[in-house]
Amino acid sequence: MLDAIYRAARGRIGALAAGLGDHQLRTPVPATPGWTVHHVLAHLVGGAADVLAGRLDGAPGDSWTARHVAERRRRPVEELLDEWQRAAPAVEASLPERHTGPNLAADAICHEADLHEALGLARTDREHWQPFLAAMGHFPGRRLRDTATLVITDELDRQWRCGSGESVMELRADGYELLRGLFSRRSRRQIAGWDWSPAPPAELVDGFGAFGPRDDDQPIPVG
Repeated sequence: MLDAIYRAARGRIGALAAGLGDHQLRTPVPATPGWTVHHVLAHLVGGAADVLAGRLDGAPGDSWTARHVAERRRRPVEELLDEWQRAAPAVEASLPERHTGPNLAADAICHEADLHEALGLARTDREHWQPFLAAMGHFPGRRLRDTATLVITDELDRQWRCGSGESVMELRADGYELLRGLFSRRSRRQIAGWDWSPAPPAELVDGFGAFGPRDDDQPIPVG
């Protein structure tokens, strides 16, 4: 499953990138401070190339991703996409059948949405990211344990129960926004502003995203 998700995401991102002008490629990406659209592409390609080469020391940390950008900073998009195509079969072969943790399929889905938000495009289609929301919806429960129970409901009435405590909190939110929050792509203020009952404690808001909290509000695309 994840190999097909990755292959399709690579195709969509490649088609998007191939049509961008120099100004768009230099557009800052709010979700990845300090990076432009070109830098995000360089990281996606670099991650695939590293899987092909077995060069995974430091993955998925900041030094690993920064090297992807540094090594490809001046390379044109056409070269990046060619390198990605050559490396992609190795990535697809390395992916587990199901979403079990960090992997390059999740990375591609996350960064595809980053690019759409940076470029002012509509949100990515639900069919592309729904498997990751289904798998990650229980993630906030790691902060609750037996102190409370959080019931999360999206706009399609899909539900996730997190934690096992007697006190119950409820959260109703759009599925796309939930996933972006779970990927640490929404700020503390944005997450706290969702439809919670009662209001969430600061520890839950801080621990909602897989990659830690952030304070910079992120652009919210048109549905």
